[in-house]
Amino acid sequence: MSEEVKEFKDLPFEEKKRKIEQVIDESIRQFLVMDGGNLEIVEVQENGDFVDVYIRYMGACVGCASATTGTLFGIEHTLREKLNYPHIRVLPI
Repeated sequence: MSEEVKEFKDLPFEEKKRKIEQVIDESIRQFLVMDGGNLEIVEVQENGDFVDVYIRYMGACVGCASATTGTLFGIEHTLREKLNYPHIRVLPI
C-alpha cells in the first residue's frame, strides 16, 4: 500500500522549507554555480495563500542584470513547477 502524498499547500511549514531547499539544491543551484554565482535562502514566510522565499544572491549573481529579471523568474517558475504550487514568490534582498 502506498503512502498518501500530501500537496505542498498541506505540508507543515518546516516541510515546505525543506522542499524549497531541495528544489533549489537539485534544480537551480548548479546553473548559478556554473556561471560563478550562487544564492542563499534567507527566509521563507507564509503570507496568506502565498509562500514568500527571500533569497540573497552571491558571487557573480550580485549585480547581474538578469538576477532581477530572467534568473529570478526562472527560479520562481522552477519552484512553482516542481512543487506544483503556483503561489510561490521569490524575492531578492
